[in-house]
Amino acid sequence: MALHILILATFLLATSPNTAAGDTGNRPGKDVVASVCSACHQAGLNGAPKIGDREAWVPRMKRGLNELSLSAIRGHAGMPARGGQAALTDPEIRNAIVYMWDPEAEARAAARPVAAAVRAPGPNNAVVSGIEVNFGLVPAARLRAYPWDSPERLMHGGVPTGSDYYHVNVSLFDAGNRKAIPDAAVEIVVTQAGAPTQKVSLGHVRSLDPSSYGQYVKLVPRTPATVVVRIRPSGAERVAEAKFSPLPE
Repeated sequence: MALHILILATFLLATSPNTAAGDTGNRPGKDVVASVCSACHQAGLNGAPKIGDREAWVPRMKRGLNELSLSAIRGHAGMPARGGQAALTDPEIRNAIVYMWDPEAEARAAARPVAAAVRAPGPNNAVVSGIEVNFGLVPAARLRAYPWDSPERLMHGGVPTGSDYYHVNVSLFDAGNRKAIPDAAVEIVVTQAGAPTQKVSLGHVRSLDPSSYGQYVKLVPRTPATVVVRIRPSGAERVAEAKFSPLPE
């Protein structure tokens, strides 16, 4: 159990927000919890896991932070969707969960040198030309599970109805100061055995999340793919490229 807690804590520290309190749509978890979540989570009302109670949060965290955030977005048991606050954004819900898991995480992140906030390169992360690139791939079928009028269902004109569609999400940050890069031209080139090469321009996922760009693509399931992300920030003379090798579910 101790090892599991350590692994989760390390992961959440790496993903904890480092955002100014005034940022629209991405308030720090402490602020969200104080204004929305503490009504139930401070005292554990109706079985809600208390703020900072690791033992209560561990079984829930085993599902992963993304699935736990989705559960809060949809609503479950006695908790209404988005905590009863329709204006609460997805990043704010995620920030609140991270804070309730470890209330000191944001303070530690703020105390670290800014450069230390840059994620180490991995299968879904890369740093190119001073840009931190985070890559995500989600089956379109999973997004159809969201409420019909949710931002997730409505982005890019709606979820495609055909089979084998996936949503590509690319988030861009300045690798030096971790500020979002909201004004880049982003394109992906997708190659996959047995399928034609696709070249797709990405648009903003949502106006409240300026770092994220996305679009739907059609892929062959369970077949390795190569995705080259081509990024030209506004005013830049050269295109930066990052390569990822996802395996569609």
